[in-house]
Amino acid sequence: MTVRDGPRPWLAAFALFGLPLCLILAFLVPLGEVADESAHLLRTVALGDGQMVGHRETVTYSDGVARPAAGVTVDPAWEVVSRSRPPAPDMIPVPDPMPAPGRPAFLPLYTIGTYFPGFYVPAALGIGAGEALGSSHSTAALLGRLANAAAYGALGLAALALARRGRALLFGVLVLPMSLSLAASFNQDALMIAACALAAALLTDDAAWRRRLAALLVALVVLAKPPYAAIAAMLLVPLPPRFWANPIVWRRVAVAVLAVLPGALWIAYATATIATPVPRLAYEAGPLWPGPSPAPFLGTDTGAQVRVLLAHPSLILTLPAQCLFGLKRALTLAQGAIGTFGWNDRPLPAAVYAAWGAGLIALVLMCRRGLRVRWADMALLGVAALVTAWLVALSQYLSWTHVGEARIDGPQGRYFLPLIPMFVLAVVPRPAAPGLRWALVIGTAVAALDLVVVPLATARMF
Repeated sequence: MTVRDGPRPWLAAFALFGLPLCLILAFLVPLGEVADESAHLLRTVALGDGQMVGHRETVTYSDGVARPAAGVTVDPAWEVVSRSRPPAPDMIPVPDPMPAPGRPAFLPLYTIGTYFPGFYVPAALGIGAGEALGSSHSTAALLGRLANAAAYGALGLAALALARRGRALLFGVLVLPMSLSLAASFNQDALMIAACALAAALLTDDAAWRRRLAALLVALVVLAKPPYAAIAAMLLVPLPPRFWANPIVWRRVAVAVLAVLPGALWIAYATATIATPVPRLAYEAGPLWPGPSPAPFLGTDTGAQVRVLLAHPSLILTLPAQCLFGLKRALTLAQGAIGTFGWNDRPLPAAVYAAWGAGLIALVLMCRRGLRVRWADMALLGVAALVTAWLVALSQYLSWTHVGEARIDGPQGRYFLPLIPMFVLAVVPRPAAPGLRWALVIGTAVAALDLVVVPLATARMF
């Protein structure tokens, strides 16, 4: 859609198809059955209690080993409410004994305990409202979910309203079943996706206030997850001819650096004062371990993984490449980006994936002649996306994968959704391009299908 068509059709489509599905999922999906939701819920509750970030304590686990852990101090009743599946101490060590509900106790959150609190604020306000009304823990948690969904909806509507072009791509990212599932939970990834969409929408116009607000949104995303620092490249476009000698570009570079700097400082602080290894049952280091064997470990070990990479420097490139671009792995990531519910173990019906794939192909075929690619901008944003994907994969190797393993464990398709919106900045609609009008028809049709199929499938899952 071009600027002359205005945002109203897209706003209506998002309000009629995207937001209702989000609300349905908030009620339909059991607490804890969204990726990492239990830990995100505990982090949200702690924020409402005034704990801006987690802290370290020593915890004794079910394997009898005492380990330092990053976490928060809250009433364990919140953990009980959000526990959708029983603990499995035969697979992953759990605190033993588990603290009893009724009084505040330390609960480990590990990496989630280190996150910047910004994107937890809406859900914390929802839980706070529930507590003020005297609601039960489960009702207050539902209000927290709804508050997060409302924040996501507000950011999404703002993105579609403020975009001067590229609404089809922004709409598509915002109504993906995965995005809406995250929005209907306590997972902060949903607000990261929506913030990236709004930042990209703001940058489709060069007004100074838009650029300042976009830089603030980028800073919040990087604070939430520093490996996404390269998305600050969107603040540099459009690139003028001979951009390397243009003072405007260098001013934009300075703004991008300022947007990334808080995230860099935060990760340094969190790593030094909060972060701890993630516990594992005792295991032997994998085949890439360069040290003496046997080498037993009781958890993740970032320092040991750095030693692995320094001993085999080519792994810095080859491990992420295998993780991201192997055919089977790439298909799994694509499926996860569209939507895999539960603990990344509840796929949607094949019709949903087929509709999104067919819709994407149809958009390319119908709209390709109506779009002009700015190749310099596309190259910059493509490199930024690759760098971000590489950093995300590498961070998973350092902080989540068993020491010395020959593959990266952990990356999921949803991790890459925040990278998509910025590509609207590299494509410009040509004048009088009727093919672009099909974008709304196709996008609405896929979203309407999801509104019917996804709730039915979700009801059968749980």
